Amino acid sequence: MAVKAKKKESKAQKSKTQKKKVAVVTVRASQPGGMLEVDIDNEAQFGRIAHWWGYILRSRSRWAGNQDRRQSLRERAIEDLERAGLTREFIRRLSAVSHIEVELHAWNAEDTAVDRIHEAAAEVPWEYLLSAATRSEGRHKPLLITRLLQNGSVALIPPPPSKILFVESLPGRLEDCYEFATERARIQAAVGADGTSGGDSKSPPPVMGIQETPSVSELRRKVRSEHWEAMHVSGVDTHQVTSLVEDFYDELDEKPDAWGKIAEQDGNILDGMILRETGMPELPVKYDELADVLINPKQAPYVVTLNLYYSGARIARELVRRGAHVAIGFLDEIDDEVAELFFQAFYWEWCHTANADIITSFLMAWQTTTAEGSLHGTSIVIWTGRSVFDKFEKSPRGKHEVVTEDRIARLARHSATPIGELLQVEFDDQPADVNYSLLHNERPLFSKLTLTKLVKEPVEDISVLVEVNLGTQTYPYRYTQLVLDKPQLALAGSVKIPLTADLPRSLRERVRSTVYVKVTCGQRTAFETTKRVTLLPIDEWFDDTENNPWLPSFVVPRDPAILKIINSARRYLIGIRDDPMAGFEGYQAIDKEAFDPSLEVDRQVQAIWTAIVNDYRLQYINPPPAYSEQTQRLRTPSDVLESGTGTCVDLALLLASCLEYIDIYPVVVLLTGHAFVGYWRSEEAYDRFVEMQNVPETVPEVGSVTARKAGVPLVDPYGWRLTSLCYDEIVLCMEAGDLVMLEATYLTAMKSFDEARTEGTADMEPREDFDSLLDIRLARTASPPVTPIPILF
Repeated sequence: MAVKAKKKESKAQKSKTQKKKVAVVTVRASQPGGMLEVDIDNEAQFGRIAHWWGYILRSRSRWAGNQDRRQSLRERAIEDLERAGLTREFIRRLSAVSHIEVELHAWNAEDTAVDRIHEAAAEVPWEYLLSAATRSEGRHKPLLITRLLQNGSVALIPPPPSKILFVESLPGRLEDCYEFATERARIQAAVGADGTSGGDSKSPPPVMGIQETPSVSELRRKVRSEHWEAMHVSGVDTHQVTSLVEDFYDELDEKPDAWGKIAEQDGNILDGMILRETGMPELPVKYDELADVLINPKQAPYVVTLNLYYSGARIARELVRRGAHVAIGFLDEIDDEVAELFFQAFYWEWCHTANADIITSFLMAWQTTTAEGSLHGTSIVIWTGRSVFDKFEKSPRGKHEVVTEDRIARLARHSATPIGELLQVEFDDQPADVNYSLLHNERPLFSKLTLTKLVKEPVEDISVLVEVNLGTQTYPYRYTQLVLDKPQLALAGSVKIPLTADLPRSLRERVRSTVYVKVTCGQRTAFETTKRVTLLPIDEWFDDTENNPWLPSFVVPRDPAILKIINSARRYLIGIRDDPMAGFEGYQAIDKEAFDPSLEVDRQVQAIWTAIVNDYRLQYINPPPAYSEQTQRLRTPSDVLESGTGTCVDLALLLASCLEYIDIYPVVVLLTGHAFVGYWRSEEAYDRFVEMQNVPETVPEVGSVTARKAGVPLVDPYGWRLTSLCYDEIVLCMEAGDLVMLEATYLTAMKSFDEARTEGTADMEPREDFDSLLDIRLARTASPPVTPIPILF
């Protein structure tokens, strides 16, 4: 009996301590036979999923351009969804629907454990996971994924807004980081508030109020002054600010009240926006407090759009919690031009397309934006306050009544309209120094050249001319748009200047030049400017974090000096292998049955190292004069061998060129004031790296001390560059024996290969000195690829 009593007690005790399963998220969709619906409870590892996939998606430029790698991640998305509670059969059924809703259930935020689970669930990139998983299961049509947080709002399909509030904020030191004039004009044109795009409407145009860098109290009063049916908020979030203003939070740490509101106990910064207030020229406002400011509790807006990084998980959610029908934001970072294009397209669809509602306008804007360029892995998040599968009633106030107009009448009216009210041209003429390697790799000459039509109807006969004048030579780019019927045309990425002549490739000193830009519409000049620029010599490289992604162009395996080195190295390889038939086979030399399968790869690198050390006796030297603190003149391999000298960068590029020549994948590592080289020991190791199979247990989280001290964007558009935020992943690859580092300057010190390898490993310390790693293979396979510059040898 005593034993039985003990068993009963044990069961009772177990039942008391057992965690009660509670639905945190519900995934649902509608199909002809009824609703598909699955609950995901609090036992799902939301924190791990959000952490792991957040890092992978922030690194999307590394893998998004390769279909095989994308398919690999799709399979892993299915695996994680299965672990969370969605069966493969359920995912397969979701692949046949066009709309999926992810509901985040209400919770008690006072319960720390519960709050942590729900916050992690909000951070999960549901949009990517469900899209990728259903694509892997055969989905072939567009899929819309919306998020739901029930707020009890009326089941009403709102009409296009008649009152819009545009909020822009760049306080204090952020004042010169951006300008809002063009974004403001785009939104005005999209909603018809500029008085021109509504030219064929009988109804008065909408009204758009503008708040320019208001204080928190001013913004709160403005929001509550009347019923703003739509709000567009643009500025800098609490994470992006660290890459714009160095040590931004150091001073705030000395202000306990402000610091305590925006930082967690571990020092991590919370989501929010930078505003200002009396006595605080730069005030980080936490996501829930920001929502309190932006929402009029008596008359909440139909929609709030957030042109803010990291606004999708919490800021948009809290806006809906406080009454907004819909809120739209970004889960991480997005190109500024793409963001503005998306919001312009969204408002244009909502305000100018017959029978369009907010949800369909969101989908149409997404499709318009993805058509302009790849957004794979980018999550634009839309939160709703009611389920999209509820029955909605249309608002009694419909769209503006429109009067039809034939083409002849439209053209006549356009001819009588000032050109500045038909077409807006945005042109950013920075930088004044033009790096040849950027143009060679088909990167934009300008950061922005965008045409925006400011009227609802199409605009015809648009011509664009761009000319680079260099001495007696002119390099033109011409573009003609017969009919501009979409809201915006971005041309910066399309302007390609042909640099095939000998002169620009043989420049040895800086040359002053001009760039001429002219845009006409119907034979009238809409924009015209001439800009002075300096074309840098072909061997001059911008030595800074912003421009260092182009360094792979100076890895030149076809330089004649490389073949000379390889021929010299073969006799050393014969000796190392004790094989008279030994040759450079790259990764084909791997022996998977050997104790160390990659040993023969190391020996090939060792042979090249030994040949350079013994046959060429190089000496270290400072770089040639560049007459600029931001640039450095680089020596080609032929220059290095001819002069017998080189800098750390020259020597790293020399070794990288040799490795690429024998088909071993090199990397170039940049530290503060130093550079060295490395290589992948196998193709399998490289593939694991590219497919993100070695995500460390700890990586810099958004808002962490490490992330903000790095002072770089968390999403790098250059997939072949790993910034200091990827430091842990790089070290993990080294510790696994996949990646070897070599101290290139040891070539000038008569050091052995093993000594260079030991010192290369030591070079990775301390972490604070690490700037970036440039993977040459990834650079070559990028779209467009970063290829060797055509130096005239």
